[in-house]
Amino acid sequence: MTKKRLTAVLTAPLLVLAAAVFMTALTSANVYGQEKSADELAALLKTRFDAEWAAPETIPEKVIACEQRSHKVIVFKTRADWNDPESVVWEWDPAEALPASQAKWFDHVDECKPTLGGSAILVTASSGGAAMIRLSDKKILFLGRPGGNTHSIARLPDGNLVTASSTGKYLALFVAPEDVAEKETVETTPVFKKFELPGAHGVVWDAKRKLLWAHGDKLLIGYEYVGTKEEPDLKEVFRLKLTGTQAGGHDLYPAPGYDAIMTTGAGINVFDPEKREFVAAFAIPRIKSVSLSPDGSTLIQRAEEEWWSDTIYFGDSKNTPVGKRDGARFYKARWFVPNTFSEPE
Repeated sequence: MTKKRLTAVLTAPLLVLAAAVFMTALTSANVYGQEKSADELAALLKTRFDAEWAAPETIPEKVIACEQRSHKVIVFKTRADWNDPESVVWEWDPAEALPASQAKWFDHVDECKPTLGGSAILVTASSGGAAMIRLSDKKILFLGRPGGNTHSIARLPDGNLVTASSTGKYLALFVAPEDVAEKETVETTPVFKKFELPGAHGVVWDAKRKLLWAHGDKLLIGYEYVGTKEEPDLKEVFRLKLTGTQAGGHDLYPAPGYDAIMTTGAGINVFDPEKREFVAAFAIPRIKSVSLSPDGSTLIQRAEEEWWSDTIYFGDSKNTPVGKRDGARFYKARWFVPNTFSEPE
């Protein structure tokens, strides 16, 4: 396939993807008080993980994946041959988007998730980079270097951002620059303030309770977001020790339609942010990420080679693949659906 043809393959579906994301946002958004509970989510997951269920042959949602062999973020069609270039709906290559000195910050991309209703994505990498990228033209809307083996990122309601760095043992708070969308290039935003959290791996903004949830190896912490946009701060208001299958916290991610957050560690659990407690533990090891589609289909990345896999699975007892790319090193993967838990508007 020629480079021109490949470029067309990668860019032509963007309007289709944008329209699909918009429609998903309309159908999956929930009015506060109408979301299903953490107990209901736990009950659903019991019927999905390592259980007998019929994974759908086709599913409308795309999959966004962090692929560490190529250092790319890739959006794939579902249940397609991921070795076929036409299965790729969209991709972001830091080596093409950034100067070499900055592109190396995104070696080993390890987080990728939709934001702004699915019109942009948030990305971090073990090499210390963090970014927000607009889907339509791949413009970088935020660029930071929190360092410390960055593993996750969340956008706050005023546009500021917070990242989690595992070996650095901290959260990093950034004051997002203004009017970036109108500028030719974006400058690197410095870290505004750091907050200690050993093994920090996940951050999620809770719009309903106006709290930031973050977890590390042994703790899950809730923070109030205080101050102003120009002088922001995080104030700890809740702390819970992670035990049993909760320990070794790795992934922290909402489920569409539920007032709950899924976590991975020594197993998969559900955190109830209203009761501030965990429900339903599953001893499923080596899970790097977990995601749920609006129709209730699960998606996991289970490490098969060190912390990677070339296949993303539904998580059922038959190990039904969502997609596979030979030689790939997927680190995290998620259904590409809007995050209405954090961004209900």
